[in-house]
Amino acid sequence: MEAASEDRQPGQSFWDMDQPMVASDRLADWLDGLFHALSLGRAAPLRLSLDGRDLGPLVRPPGRVALDATQRAATEAQRQGRLALAGHLPGNGGVAGTTSFAVPMTIPGYGAALLTVEADIPDGTALDSVLTTVALAMGWIHATLMHAQAEATKGEDSVAQSALQAIVAFITHGRFSEAARALMTDFAGRYRCDRVTLGLARGSRVRVVAISNTGSFSRALSLARKLRAAMEEAFDQERVLLWPIPDGMIPDGGAPDMILERQSELTVGDTERSVLSVPLFDGRRHRGVILFERGGGAGFAADEVQRIVALCALLTPIIIEKRDNNRWLIIRAAVALRDLLQRALGRSHLVLKAAVLAGAVLVVALFVVQADRDVVADAVVQGTEVRTLAAPFAGFIAEAPQREGDRIRKGDILVRLDDRDFILELTRLTALRAQTELELDKVMSERNPAEAALTTSRLRQIDAQIALAQQQIDRSRIEAPFDGLVTAGDMTRSIGKSVEQGEPLLVIAPLAEYRVDLYVPEDQIDLILKGQAAVLKVTPLPERSYALTLRDTMPVARYENGSTRYQVEARFIGQIDGLVPGMTGAVRVAVDRQSLAKLWFGPLADRARLWLWRNMAL
Repeated sequence: MEAASEDRQPGQSFWDMDQPMVASDRLADWLDGLFHALSLGRAAPLRLSLDGRDLGPLVRPPGRVALDATQRAATEAQRQGRLALAGHLPGNGGVAGTTSFAVPMTIPGYGAALLTVEADIPDGTALDSVLTTVALAMGWIHATLMHAQAEATKGEDSVAQSALQAIVAFITHGRFSEAARALMTDFAGRYRCDRVTLGLARGSRVRVVAISNTGSFSRALSLARKLRAAMEEAFDQERVLLWPIPDGMIPDGGAPDMILERQSELTVGDTERSVLSVPLFDGRRHRGVILFERGGGAGFAADEVQRIVALCALLTPIIIEKRDNNRWLIIRAAVALRDLLQRALGRSHLVLKAAVLAGAVLVVALFVVQADRDVVADAVVQGTEVRTLAAPFAGFIAEAPQREGDRIRKGDILVRLDDRDFILELTRLTALRAQTELELDKVMSERNPAEAALTTSRLRQIDAQIALAQQQIDRSRIEAPFDGLVTAGDMTRSIGKSVEQGEPLLVIAPLAEYRVDLYVPEDQIDLILKGQAAVLKVTPLPERSYALTLRDTMPVARYENGSTRYQVEARFIGQIDGLVPGMTGAVRVAVDRQSLAKLWFGPLADRARLWLWRNMAL
């Protein structure tokens, strides 16, 4: 064996098509073979290098630094995309020297690369031989790497075919126990194993489900317990376990970073037995273990372990789906509920879960948290009594000391009409009465009864005229009937103006007694009841609140700004300092308490219901 190894030529493994190699290793072998082939001729190779974008620089001999001429040739070859020479040119006067040249090339799987050569070439014939050898080697690298890729593809196709056959062997059976046993038996035959065991997780434990080439078994048997312990060992560590341990998995001077105690127990009495435990992972958690046992000293190769692990990963969701579909409906429902709770309460997707939880809390709060349902309406402060003062007779305004907005007290003169004509008439009638009294005295002294009666009748008539004139004079003075406020009218700029009898002059209202007129929208008027409490805020005094109680609803609609509103009267409770008739504001009437969902979405639901009733006859 050692002699054969010594007779092996450099780069020989490159030409061995049946030997599995990594492409980079095959390229390194190719470079060794090319160096050896060039040294067999008249030229003496000094340095070869192969460099590419996805390929690290390969240099033969390793560590030799490129000459300046080699770097110039490499730069020129990359710029022109063809062969470039630099340094000594062979056949130029017979002077010896080192020739450098660079050749751009394309390597399958790696793309563009650059081959540089440094060699002592004595003449032009030797140079032609070197270039021919390099060209032939470049052709062989294409053929060899393409063959390696084809072999790798064949291996992948074989793995895919094995996976498909295993799936067919599994799903053709109706019951899960039969399907699992058939799959394990197929694995045992496919991978030349003595026994293959399937175990599925139940909580933190693994339960043996199927054993290859075994119809029924008791889980209390010693073998079943050993198999379960070995599978639980791999399940707990969540990694592939292989016994005996390959040399590459043992760190220098120490033990492997895994526990293999239960795996080794399966090989007691049979030192040539190998055990491979592959955990089943479905993308979220580990669901079980498949345990492979092979005797006769035939261990599991690295590429074979990779194929087995890949096939188990492919079959895991199919196995779990088959197992779940063969359960009772109530068990499937319980498992689905458990998985849902695990996903909801687990540690993954924390942001999404926090958002969902916040949304759920918000929805619950909408229906649990209650708030006051209020009716808000525009309001106007009015006096409880509004009195209009009109002209008692036709005349001229002589005096008007008060105007709109002035506070008045009872007895204050508001308007005085010109009474000079009435005063003159009163003076004339007073003089006439004195004259008539003298005439009556004279008649009485003459003892003339008839004339005395006539004079007495004329005296009474004069007294009536005097009383009328005095009344007219008194009525010319319009006085305030109570303490209040002038809410309308301004006669201060109308002195001397003539007015007709009954013409309005001023409007006054009392200061101590006010009411509030509310204008409630029609869709909320059904919520208004007599005696309900309310709060008023007026525009001039937004910092103050006034308590109200509702009195009567006026059954008359008011149409303003495209909406229908009803007037509701309210009275004050408590102090009303600072208010003036005519102030506007808003009134909030407390109706009851409802959930936030009904408060916010109730009006929308009512409108939608009305729209559906109108348009869809529902």
